[in-house]
Amino acid sequence: MTRFPSRLLLPLALLTGGAHAATLALTVGQTGQLGRAAVTLLRAQDSRCPLNARCIQAGELRATALVVQGSRARLVHLTLPGTAAGQGLHISGANRRVAGPRPEPLQVTFSDGQ
Repeated sequence: MTRFPSRLLLPLALLTGGAHAATLALTVGQTGQLGRAAVTLLRAQDSRCPLNARCIQAGELRATALVVQGSRARLVHLTLPGTAAGQGLHISGANRRVAGPRPEPLQVTFSDGQ
């Protein structure tokens, strides 16, 4: 195993960004922890163009989430593609598996943008 001097690791961490955004994948009705906030996905509407389809426009994904941090609760409306809401919460992706007789529910991935 190769060992690197610690003085080389700090510049490497700075070059690679060091901190990464935390992510959380939820389906409608699920709640999860993202940083210090509890996020509940209340609604998701996906009008994006399916893979390998010809569409007039790309469409978008809209989601409504309840974000509770400490004693503060707020309702946020997010769009993909779009910008972060408030303190950096945004949608980083979404997927739905269609294989099999019943498609799985849409799973929306949130990021704290840090």
